[in-house]
Amino acid sequence: HEFRIAVRKTEDPEEIISIRRRISEVERKTTLAILDQLDWRPAFDVVVVGGAGQDDAAREVTVRSIVEQSWTGWRVTLLAADEPEATAMRSLVGRLAQQETDRFRVVDPARTDIRDAPLAGGGDAALILIMAAGDELGRDALGAFAVASGMYPGADCFYADEFRLAPGSERPEPYFKPDFSPALSLSTHYIGRPLVVRPAVLMAAGATAISVLRDGIKDLVLRCAEVAAAVHHMPDLLARTDGGKSANRDNGGAALTRALARREIAGSVEPGLSPGTWRVRRDPGPAGKVSIIIPTCGAKSHIQTCLMSLREVTAYRDFEVICVENIPDSDQESKAYVRAHADKVVTMPAAFNWSRFNNKAAEQADGAFLLFLNDDIEIIEPDWLDAMLEQAAWPGTGIVGARLLYPNGTIQHAGMFLGTNGIGRHAFRYAKSDDPGYFSLAHAAREVIAVTGACLLVRRELFDQLGGFDEAHDVINNDLDFCLRAHRAGFPAVYTPHATLVHHELASREGMAEDFDVSRFAMTWRTRFAAGDPYFSPRLSGQSDDYQVDEEPVRAVYSGHPLIDRDSVKNILVMKLDHIGDFVTALPAIRRLRSVFPSARLTVLGAPVSAAFLAIEPAIDEFIAFEFFHSRSELGEKELTLDDLKALTAQLAPYRFDVAVDLRKHLSTRPILRCSGAPVLAGYDSADRYPWLNIALEWEGDKALQHKRNHITDDLLHLVAVIDAACDPDRRLITAQPMSMSLSEIPEHARRLFSRSVVAIHPGAGNTTKQWPEEHIVSLMDLLIERNDVSIMLIGGPEDVPAAAAILSRLRHE
Repeated sequence: HEFRIAVRKTEDPEEIISIRRRISEVERKTTLAILDQLDWRPAFDVVVVGGAGQDDAAREVTVRSIVEQSWTGWRVTLLAADEPEATAMRSLVGRLAQQETDRFRVVDPARTDIRDAPLAGGGDAALILIMAAGDELGRDALGAFAVASGMYPGADCFYADEFRLAPGSERPEPYFKPDFSPALSLSTHYIGRPLVVRPAVLMAAGATAISVLRDGIKDLVLRCAEVAAAVHHMPDLLARTDGGKSANRDNGGAALTRALARREIAGSVEPGLSPGTWRVRRDPGPAGKVSIIIPTCGAKSHIQTCLMSLREVTAYRDFEVICVENIPDSDQESKAYVRAHADKVVTMPAAFNWSRFNNKAAEQADGAFLLFLNDDIEIIEPDWLDAMLEQAAWPGTGIVGARLLYPNGTIQHAGMFLGTNGIGRHAFRYAKSDDPGYFSLAHAAREVIAVTGACLLVRRELFDQLGGFDEAHDVINNDLDFCLRAHRAGFPAVYTPHATLVHHELASREGMAEDFDVSRFAMTWRTRFAAGDPYFSPRLSGQSDDYQVDEEPVRAVYSGHPLIDRDSVKNILVMKLDHIGDFVTALPAIRRLRSVFPSARLTVLGAPVSAAFLAIEPAIDEFIAFEFFHSRSELGEKELTLDDLKALTAQLAPYRFDVAVDLRKHLSTRPILRCSGAPVLAGYDSADRYPWLNIALEWEGDKALQHKRNHITDDLLHLVAVIDAACDPDRRLITAQPMSMSLSEIPEHARRLFSRSVVAIHPGAGNTTKQWPEEHIVSLMDLLIERNDVSIMLIGGPEDVPAAAAILSRLRHE
């Protein structure tokens, strides 16, 4: 945990961008309800891979995070690197999991009788979760994997987002990952941990305890992906993995070399452009002729630089150059140069239409590959075309794009992603060429939703299958539209940083009108934008090019009750870090808390002087002394260090508190609640300074010259009453009643509506500042109909009719 004692005036970002350490009871019950509907209650075998250099503190974080899971169907296999580590693991389990020791087993692979034993523990486990000693799971991790594995039964492997050390960083950062990207898995160890697989996949992959310790988790990930029917990404932060550095090894490129051998692929593995990246060079064999198509209007003589560098620098020689000549008659020099240096010339005197020009040139092409190139491209590396053909050789790859640099050496294009408002953004635009970007993605070959048409390689047969470029898009969105159609057909685009060219962007069309069919593009791809880019995390901002974390992400909010399962509360921590006179005012609240949770053990954290109350107050089971104030009142609060708080956290951890309550209204002690490790925290707040409190009452502060209406004791009793109410499961606003009419009395349109599940949407709910824009509602409705086969019912009053009619008129689906 990271502690912050200073009072925050804004929402704590660690509560937004963090693993979950507290789960409400209503969320747990919702998870169970979903799994009941899926008829799926999986048991987990959690495999913890040890390694040299791990200490008890790192292992303790891992074991605690497993024991505290909201999903209780688990057992653990601790995979020790050697006998000393096995001994340390057994001791740790005995100390931390006294009531669950039968759910742990420690395996020492050095023993010959288990050297080749399967990695999983066997038995009835439906899912195997792989992590490393030092990793910490979010409290919701197993529940989230349980739901995902039930909702996606066709997937055999599951991975999630994680906190990990970013390349070149000394502190962990949230890694919001793309959906499964085979090219990226060969470039970096991006899938990482935690990894969940079905047992049959581990068996098919031949994973054993000794093989994982010897070859690393990267090797295991590659093996599992090879035999899995599908790999599913969960865009949720479910683990912190920075603690298990030694287990994060991938033995250099050895895992990738073994993968090529298993897959019987001719190729080699080389270090990538930055540490932690690799270049897997597949031998493309005889790729065949490449038809390089270049539309040009001859502006600023860029076509001459393009053709000259293309001929002189390119190492791959089996290509033809087809120029689409749209040069004005006044520029006879450029016309002559094109005819002298191109293999074929297609004359197009009409108004510039990038899509139509390229389609016409493709009709004249003889190559097995078509490479569309802007005339303001300059070739600077001999093997650029080899690198693109190398990626095109992988089965399933549809389109390949290159890394394009501005003349000043900064990045102009490193793949594209879907931004907000129907815009395709160029990844890492304006970054330095040696900047690896967010988790090295700028330096890694990877699947992307699209690449720029300034340098786009595609197989001829796929180009014909897709019908070429859409000529309704003259200049803008033609490449994005083409790549989206290829993706929809099952042929993703791949960006390679190993083909680098210079792009004098816009140099050839300064002053040219950039017309394109906005409505057609929006209507065609609205739901694709609404669903999100599979290779760009929804937790990243679509409004910047550099993969910034979205500060206002879409989050699931469980607003119902109960927050606490009364019967499951076994240990409660009450904080009253105050002077002895103020401690007395909390005693009635402590007694009331005892009556609310009669079977729970109640521990009080207070000043040493208050310890005497343990002997005379039967509601208190145990007292822990903690010095927060100086012994002399006028000296006020002590200055606590980070070490003080870490020591308190370590002292409280073995108690495994279920609820922690701060019975002091003043805010200065509130951050200490987080040392308790309890999943439910209660206390007073002011102006939402502590949004991480699960149960909070507003404190307006001590106002000068104003009488107080209540005694402090009454206020603290009120807080306990709110905690009591948080255990109440029944918060229904309306009780459902049986339908009072027969089916024949229901209008025909209503019967059609309810022939499927119905989603009700009130577009006019709230005031205008709270309402969604109309286009967002339309996109959501179309997406729900496409993905879930539901009916949509718009509800509201008479004043909402015009807005509802406008929304319905824009839907793609009736």
